[in-house]
Amino acid sequence: MPGRPLSRRTTLGSALAAPLALAACDIDPPPRESESSPATPPPPEDSALVAAVVAALVRAQSVLDAAAAAVPSLADRLGPVRTAHAEHLEVLVGAVPEADLPTAGAVSVPAQILPALGAVRRSEQRLQREVREGCLAAASGDLARVLGSIAASTSQHSAALATEVTS
Repeated sequence: MPGRPLSRRTTLGSALAAPLALAACDIDPPPRESESSPATPPPPEDSALVAAVVAALVRAQSVLDAAAAAVPSLADRLGPVRTAHAEHLEVLVGAVPEADLPTAGAVSVPAQILPALGAVRRSEQRLQREVREGCLAAASGDLARVLGSIAASTSQHSAALATEVTS
């Protein structure tokens, strides 16, 4: 059943209200800093949070590396995820330069494609949970935004891996 046609008054009111509604939104990203400027260190209360997220990223990256080693044909599929994690690590480690980069323990991944992808997907889901919790716990708005971006990236990669596991 077709909807009611809009009256001239409704159309005009909507047209006038739209710029006001859009002007009230402040979703523009902050201006980019120059490439040479160092990352802003998080407040002291966020340092432990950054260290925990860095450890989670290192753990997830070790699962990706183990999966690519166990099933070499997965290396291309996992490449974008590995690249994203490396970039996220670079940002977070740059924010806390005095912290040591943790090492992950040995990871065992099955040598078959579907079980290996399943292990990667579970690892990515765990990472996403940890980053999302960190986003909520961050005292710094800048850190919360960075962690939100990492959570969104991880969510997209997890969704892509889920479709690959079932296909």
